[in-house]
Amino acid sequence: MTLTHQAATRRGKLQYNPDFPARCIPGNAMPRSPQYFLVILALAAAAAQPNYAQDKTKDPKIVIDLEKPTPANESKVKEPGSADGSTPAPIVPPFGKACSAFGAAKDGYRNFESPVSISDLFGAPIEVITIRRLGPGQEKPDREKLRKRIFALLNAQTVEVSRYADWDESVPQGMVATIQFYDRSKAVLEESAGHVCFSDFAGTVWWLTIPIIPLPQP
Repeated sequence: MTLTHQAATRRGKLQYNPDFPARCIPGNAMPRSPQYFLVILALAAAAAQPNYAQDKTKDPKIVIDLEKPTPANESKVKEPGSADGSTPAPIVPPFGKACSAFGAAKDGYRNFESPVSISDLFGAPIEVITIRRLGPGQEKPDREKLRKRIFALLNAQTVEVSRYADWDESVPQGMVATIQFYDRSKAVLEESAGHVCFSDFAGTVWWLTIPIIPLPQP
């Protein structure tokens, strides 16, 4: 037998020997089952969920931060003086001005099979409601009564909303509030004598009417 043949025979015995025990693959070379990767993905998805899902039942914080009236030209703020010299009343801004600044009115509406609250129509949990303006005579409201009015407004239900003010009557400006969602994005809410407009979490502005909510007395 030649040396070349002997070497080949030895290599063959080393490549396959049924009596030689199999060795485990150490470290991270072990193959992972599909279930293992599914568990990892599920844990990662749970960790990525926003915290607001745990706080849906938490009432939003109410902050009163009324804007100070800005000085304006007499011709813009007041009507021309009367013949008897009496002081003219200031012009009240129209309802919906803040909503219109947030998004222009458009054609369109939504109908619901069952009543839906304004709070749900916002489309996301609200963390903070900051009151920016109130109607005439409400400059110093009772904080607790105002809080109850806000929650009554949020809990008011409707079966229809539109993308524009679907009424003909003139409505003076009432309450104007800034809405802050769980992710710190902002929206707007206005209410005056049962007329409501707001922008939802997606930035769409909606208009509707509800039963008149009693104004809190100072």
